[in-house]
Amino acid sequence: MALVSISEAAKLVRRNRSTIYRDIERGRLSKTVSPEGETQIETSELLRAYGRLHGEDDGMDPVARDRMRIAILEERTKALERALALEAELRKVKDQVTTELRARLADKENVIKVLESKVLFLEYDKQVEASEHGHDDPTTLKPDAAMQDQPLPGQAGNEQGPPRHEEHADPSRQAASAADYPATSPASNPPSDADRSGATHGPQMQAAPSQAEHVMPRKGWWARFLKKR
Repeated sequence: MALVSISEAAKLVRRNRSTIYRDIERGRLSKTVSPEGETQIETSELLRAYGRLHGEDDGMDPVARDRMRIAILEERTKALERALALEAELRKVKDQVTTELRARLADKENVIKVLESKVLFLEYDKQVEASEHGHDDPTTLKPDAAMQDQPLPGQAGNEQGPPRHEEHADPSRQAASAADYPATSPASNPPSDADRSGATHGPQMQAAPSQAEHVMPRKGWWARFLKKR
């Protein structure tokens, strides 16, 4: 970078020397002091503060003018290089941040899927347990099914069959019961089991012994059957 004096800097930027000194005092420009004690300013500072340098004066030395142009070109080149480096660094940081964000999003999605699967398994286990308890617990049965499972008074548990007939009945009782039936011919049909059970257990037949005293027995097939026994 080229260093120019205050006078040359004022000519390059087309400003007064007082303006250059005032900008130096305010901190707008930075100065450099040579070993000889002369105050000098870099052309890059002039470009940064004023944006453009004017070096087409006729009274300017050609060598100094070439140096100034070379310095300007070098400064521009360096500025472009710094800008490109910053841009590349920004792109790199952007890519890193994007990759990290994508990885975090993928991890969150995996965690959400795992949690959803666990919730589904828990709900399924609850349903299975509820169904098992429903089958095992008799209190969860329906009223109709519970009533069907209970034995009724007339079923096997509480059923009491009719009393069996005595195998060896009293002859006098048999004669009295035989008197209740009218004499029939041998061709007549014998009474059914229902009639026999009704004759034995019916409420009307309980008074048969009292009626047998006034009714003469008739000889029929029942009397013959009793005689054979």
